[in-house]
Amino acid sequence: MPIIAVSGPHGSGKSTAAKTVSELLNYTYISAGQLFREMAKEKGMTLEEFSKRAESNEEIDRYIDNRTLELAKAENGIIVDAQLGGWILRKVADLIIYITAPLKTRIQRIAERENRAIEEIKKETLMREESERHRYQKLYNIDVSDLSIYDVIINTKKYDAADCVDIVMASVKKITKGEKE
Repeated sequence: MPIIAVSGPHGSGKSTAAKTVSELLNYTYISAGQLFREMAKEKGMTLEEFSKRAESNEEIDRYIDNRTLELAKAENGIIVDAQLGGWILRKVADLIIYITAPLKTRIQRIAERENRAIEEIKKETLMREESERHRYQKLYNIDVSDLSIYDVIINTKKYDAADCVDIVMASVKKITKGEKE
């Protein structure tokens, strides 16, 4: 049973796809974003505040990324939903997927999901993504705009959630039949 990494920006649909595929395949689902949110909550901080703290405390990202890698290596039949999932798991993952959508689409989705103002979400999301870009470059020398490591890239503006799941399922089916390159 494969290890699958699903990456992409906030609001792209990566978590929805990863959760759904994990349920369909009865795979273990791991979310690095959920771990980050739990850590922020434990500290009594907003995501924006905790992102700022992570900029000056690299141990936060290292802990999340190391924990994600440990969990992925501990068992097969696992789907990891993480901003850096493709990069962190590239040596152990059997399939690396990037799910994306234009910024406007992603902001709208997050605002609807969280029942918050679009401008507030846009400001927070742009700040988080800039913080992440800076942190990942500094910490790991990773350029998150480099998509060359991904096996499959899906634009969820063109494909709804069900279509996205179908594409991921077809990709999983291909690798589980031993039809990789």
